[in-house]
Amino acid sequence: MMTPGQYLRKRRLAARLSLDDVAAMVHTAPRLGEVDRVAWLRRVEDDVAALGADVIATLSDAFPFSRRILQQLIDRRSYGAAIEAPRLCAHCACSDRDPCIDPHSGEACGWSGPDLCDRCAPPTGD
Repeated sequence: MMTPGQYLRKRRLAARLSLDDVAAMVHTAPRLGEVDRVAWLRRVEDDVAALGADVIATLSDAFPFSRRILQQLIDRRSYGAAIEAPRLCAHCACSDRDPCIDPHSGEACGWSGPDLCDRCAPPTGD
């Protein structure tokens, strides 16, 4: 099962952002230098730093992800199998709530398997 930090990392990478990119976009209180912001973001993605409402709001300003999916992953980590696991792409962590959107057509991705969206699936030899 994907952890909250893994989910955030995959969504950041799907947005084609590095930790340095996100660190340059976010503001922290107390104010941290960029090197410290990168270290903090790494701790968030490694599931070491806490994910409070302020952290989630800050990150949602930097790149797209589903707050509902993130909360479901946080709850599942705390309460175990009593919380249903969301359906996520194993590669980019998109879901039905936040699918990949083709920049040219505007179409949302679909599912090519139980845990893989059709944008991340290997091309078929059709």
